[in-house]
Amino acid sequence: MSANLTRCFALPKSSYALVDGRHNANGQRIRNWTYHPDNHPAGWQSEDQYALAHLIPLLLCGEQSAQLVFNQEITRLFVQDSPENYRMIKSLISVEQDEARHDQALQWVLQHLPVVAQQNKIQGQARLFYAKLGRGESRCQHFIKIATLDACVTQIMHALAHCLLGESHPFAVLCGLIKKDEAKHVYIAKRHAQALGATSAMFKHEQQIISGLLHQLLITQTQHFTALGVDLERVFNTLESKWQ
Repeated sequence: MSANLTRCFALPKSSYALVDGRHNANGQRIRNWTYHPDNHPAGWQSEDQYALAHLIPLLLCGEQSAQLVFNQEITRLFVQDSPENYRMIKSLISVEQDEARHDQALQWVLQHLPVVAQQNKIQGQARLFYAKLGRGESRCQHFIKIATLDACVTQIMHALAHCLLGESHPFAVLCGLIKKDEAKHVYIAKRHAQALGATSAMFKHEQQIISGLLHQLLITQTQHFTALGVDLERVFNTLESKWQ
């Protein structure tokens, strides 16, 4: 079985995901999914386990990076102590909570998948991708990128939810649940970017860049996406058509 990978990114020192122990409806579904014996990867086809062992490290890095980014922005807004920020703070906390649940669920799956030789390399490539995104950027630019990435993740999760595993497969079900959250995150991140000064032209510029860079990262695992019936070219063509 898979050894525990070190995290791509450390947990926030003070996580707002723990502020409110309650879960929204979709969050509760993910909590119920996680650790449920019927969803245990041991019962999955070996070839599916092998493919997912290569893909989940990519997904995990994104979830862990997002937790840190949203946590840091929540802290910044709290320090400002402005009533105008309270509604956005609440929305950002809900995103951090969602990402923490996704992280926990995907970690649980990965812990019960076979060890694959390339796992650390895959994680390293993903860590480098996400670490580069926020370097030397304004908060506005960073949240434009986050909204764009979340749109990409939404489409990827949609593809995994409807892949060759079958829509009733436990992992496909999990991806469908995560997709619902990520679609909400697109809206929240976009709205926050706009509050920070983002324009439509800025979004269009970053969408082309970010989708291209993410595509380069994901095609390193084309073999394993294809094994599950996910056509990456179709995923990114769909995104481009939505952004035109």
